[in-house]
Amino acid sequence: MRALIALGLSFLITLHCSATTVFTNVTIIDEVSGKAIDRMAVHVEGDRIIAVTSDAAPRPFTEDLTIIDGTGKFLIPGLTEMHGHLPPASWDKEQTEETLFLYLAGGVTTVRGMLGDPGQFAMRDRISSGEIAGPTLYLAAPSLNGNSVNSVEEGVEKTKRYAAAGWDLQKIHPGLTQAEYDAIATTANDLGYPFGGHVPADVGIERALKAGQISVDHMDGYIGWLGGDTRELTAEDLARAVTITKESGTWVVPTQALFNTFYSGTGNGDALTDTEVQKLTDRPENAYIPKAALERWRQTAIAARPSALVTKNRQRLLKAFGDAGVNLAMGSDAPQTFSVPGFSIWREIEVMIDAGLTPAQILEIGTAAPGRYFSDKDSFGTIKPGARADLILLDADPREDALNLTKQAGVMAAGRWYSRADIDKRLEAIAARYAD
Repeated sequence: MRALIALGLSFLITLHCSATTVFTNVTIIDEVSGKAIDRMAVHVEGDRIIAVTSDAAPRPFTEDLTIIDGTGKFLIPGLTEMHGHLPPASWDKEQTEETLFLYLAGGVTTVRGMLGDPGQFAMRDRISSGEIAGPTLYLAAPSLNGNSVNSVEEGVEKTKRYAAAGWDLQKIHPGLTQAEYDAIATTANDLGYPFGGHVPADVGIERALKAGQISVDHMDGYIGWLGGDTRELTAEDLARAVTITKESGTWVVPTQALFNTFYSGTGNGDALTDTEVQKLTDRPENAYIPKAALERWRQTAIAARPSALVTKNRQRLLKAFGDAGVNLAMGSDAPQTFSVPGFSIWREIEVMIDAGLTPAQILEIGTAAPGRYFSDKDSFGTIKPGARADLILLDADPREDALNLTKQAGVMAAGRWYSRADIDKRLEAIAARYAD
């Protein structure tokens, strides 16, 4: 830490900022070790953290200085939604901007968008320029699946075309044949173009991991491969999954809250009780969703038949991955059934707690882990000079309870500060629009 403070002071000596924000007297929580560092100051210029110093260090010499008092509060990196969906070009301006803001309202400062629409490039630029409020976006290309790919040649051609267009990764959906998948994987690997998402049934989890798939989202393929849809997984089963996943380096994005509630098993479980359906319907974040969409979600919940056995096995597998140090990242598949952007990550945190993950594990999965995933793109998910200024000011210590990650006094996304009052004011306006 002494070296870090010294480095921060050197930044202050050499940089005279025209627009600087300083978080003062704040407790920084190290996103990897979970250690707390009291009475610190974090200095931000533009979209970057320029210094991390003791609070006693001198302030930067600038007329345009914003001070945010962090007394009694805790500063962590922003959260990342690693399996989110972004508005397509067909959405109207108001709905688009509301959706992007909802991510920020939940403390989500980065989104890996997992269903590409060409209009999202312009959306990303508008956020970056400050024209609209939203998280930093990384964009998956339009899906390659059984409907969009009809031959090996088409799979190769589309992979090359999407890579050349500048998409950040290639989305994989079910329905690809083994030959199509193998050709896509080989082409993508040759181009240095990541591919991830689902695992097609003809491919299977082992082949996908060996092929270099960057992420397995929803834990696709694991339960069927291990036989966890018909029996309780053993310790040996869990160890087998851990071993092949760690060896591959592949990331796992569980989207556990959504899948446990609606998609565990093959629909042969018990229906949700009226109380369970009502509890979903009464979630406060549903106020930010159109009434018609909320009713569709309620009908989906009524028709759901999740398997308690599969849910239990998914939770145990998640716990095993977390304890073994598998590359885990947080995702919720929002907007989805009862998955309101931003707030759905809070629901994912709840399910991770239920699985037995510790507050330190959950903090790392939500912040530092995505930073490692995207280390070739930018520096974020950490509080250090040079990192993107994605930060959450918390009212309570996240080391004591991971739900304290939801007690947010304000959010900074790429250097833009949104206080609790600012966030609540806009949320009230969104809720009012859907109240009638």
